[in-house]
Amino acid sequence: MIKKKLFIGSSSEELKLAEQVKKILENDFEITIWNDNVWDTAIFKINQNFLADLLKASLQFDFGILLGTIDDKVMFRGEEMLQPRDNVLFELGLFTGRLGTSKCAFLIDKEIKLPSDFIGLTLARFDKKDPTTLISAVNQISDLFKNSSDDEINFFPSATLASVYYENLIIPICRYIIENDGYTKDGKHYKKCRINIIIPDRINQDVNLQFEKLKATFTTENVSFKYSGRPRQISIDTQIKNETLEFIEFPTIITGINHAISNLLPNDFNRQSPDYNTILDRELRRFITTLKLLLIKGGFDEMVNVKRESEL
Repeated sequence: MIKKKLFIGSSSEELKLAEQVKKILENDFEITIWNDNVWDTAIFKINQNFLADLLKASLQFDFGILLGTIDDKVMFRGEEMLQPRDNVLFELGLFTGRLGTSKCAFLIDKEIKLPSDFIGLTLARFDKKDPTTLISAVNQISDLFKNSSDDEINFFPSATLASVYYENLIIPICRYIIENDGYTKDGKHYKKCRINIIIPDRINQDVNLQFEKLKATFTTENVSFKYSGRPRQISIDTQIKNETLEFIEFPTIITGINHAISNLLPNDFNRQSPDYNTILDRELRRFITTLKLLLIKGGFDEMVNVKRESEL
């Protein structure tokens, strides 16, 4: 079973505390601790793109924990307050925005008083003087993450593209088959019909060429039909297997994943770095997960198979 990736952010002064949190969680998650030194030494330096690194990190992880420790004293509405380092709060906002409130937690010192803006976030308090409170708080977060659904529909590029693909193509094909009690091809009516959506194991730079090569491994015939509400006919490849008409669909829409990530991380796109490829793989898995969830919700999951290239 693949471990989910978890990010831990903290101030540089609390890296030892971050290591303690990592030890509690490392049996269940693949954990990376952000080395806060980059903020202390490079925040105002030219050619140090720390923000790009953070944006990249927020796309790579399934969960995030930010450690809120007493690092600074500030005046808030006339009162002196203890608060975490500004960069930790920035990372908290970034990861919460990327991952959602159910997949990001704020592990904070009990001495910290938080403004009302933090209502709605997952907060777990601990007392630095009592190690058992840290273990308890971290275990609460662990349980939350482990119980969180993989099947949430979010606004990552992959999930958005999967939703559009499902609404504009898969639903019309399924409804056409149901309304016509099958499909008539070459004068023969097939009551048994299935849709096989074939997805590559990884996304290359030229996704369309990639699909053409994949399509060449099939022996298919193209059919087209008009469906109410669509401005153009639906065109799709088919093959006959065991008296079943199989619609073979290659979702070229996933090229949008590459396009979206390349705009977020342009330098990595130019060199197809390992981090970039990791993010692409994650987004491809999210596309599949979202699509399968939508099929279940729509009641079309028995009609549609979603297969990776390696499963053929």
